[in-house]
Amino acid sequence: MVEILCPHCDEEIELEDDASGEFACPLCDGEFEWNVNEGDSSGALNGFTFDASSIKPMAVVQGVIVGISFIVLLMCFTADPLYTLSIGDDEWLYSADTMTVQPDQEIYGMSGTEEYSAYIDHLTQTQEDYPGGFGLDIDKMVEAMEGWDSAGNTYQFLTLIALISMILMPILSLTFILYERNVIDMPVKAAVLVHFSGRGAYYLGCFMWFLAIILHMILAPEASGPIGMGQSDVGMFGYAGAFWLGLVISLLAPIVHAGLSLLPQSS
Repeated sequence: MVEILCPHCDEEIELEDDASGEFACPLCDGEFEWNVNEGDSSGALNGFTFDASSIKPMAVVQGVIVGISFIVLLMCFTADPLYTLSIGDDEWLYSADTMTVQPDQEIYGMSGTEEYSAYIDHLTQTQEDYPGGFGLDIDKMVEAMEGWDSAGNTYQFLTLIALISMILMPILSLTFILYERNVIDMPVKAAVLVHFSGRGAYYLGCFMWFLAIILHMILAPEASGPIGMGQSDVGMFGYAGAFWLGLVISLLAPIVHAGLSLLPQSS
């Protein structure tokens, strides 16, 4: 006897070692094919057959949701900037690991797009060169830069985990489909692990993505001035559109995806 997972109810069932053809699950009555001979009339290859009529509309919609989620997540991961601060015609741009300062708004002789660490080193050196000049202001600037840097590093790390999780999802799902079609062989327990890991990878990715955005909002200093701690007449400031879109998608997409799983799966 060989143990397999029913493709409909995911329960273990037993078949004869040399069984092949179409079967009905004794637990849910769902029909499936197993161990179909190579070269049969349906064009099967190594037990793998494709039947367009077996495509489930809900599964297609779920696939679209996953695809949209991955595209928006990639946009959020590569977004530059995450945060924009405008004062009149001047802008300060905050990304996950860099800050852009316009040349006419230089910070003690430094401007342009640089990593936060570069600005921190420059400000620290300036403070050492002029210890009695503007120490308090520089201390606040350095503290703000370190806050943006920490928030950005956390954001990149968690969104990277989210990307890896979403990439793993189709790989694991395809592996399980090939197991179902008897193209590859693995122990039943391993197949169960692959199956549920494939399902859970998407939700883990969305959770890490949502967590990345929330933690960035918590850890990043409030940008009340060009550096994040200054006192200026700020005209406009806020997170980029991709950032807010990511917040919405990472929260709502997995809820809709899970809800579709609870609906009747008709072919």
